[in-house]
Amino acid sequence: MDKGQMKKGVLEMCILHICTGTDMYGYEIMKRVTEAFPEISESTVYAVLRRLSTDGSTESYMGTVSGGPQRKYYCITPKGREELAAMTEMWKSTVAAVGKIGIKVSYTNNQ
Repeated sequence: MDKGQMKKGVLEMCILHICTGTDMYGYEIMKRVTEAFPEISESTVYAVLRRLSTDGSTESYMGTVSGGPQRKYYCITPKGREELAAMTEMWKSTVAAVGKIGIKVSYTNNQ
């Protein structure tokens, strides 16, 4: 099984979800993702961010912080919201299907 493909899709869904709340700069997104997925490298997160921006699911812009360097901020687009909704539905269907087979999934909600 190609765990990389599965994780790539889950990472995209998680990053889009993170971007729904407020515009965030790349480092903030990377920290949230690596807290949940410690085995994921920073470069992987940034690669997914670039891909989501290139395909139009997110937009990026340069912002400033007083006294600090410019930061690249990301926000979800309408296309990204549609993709996130589709990914979330697919995720729910997958969890329901494996549950019918007998694989139980338990969640912990850290929010």
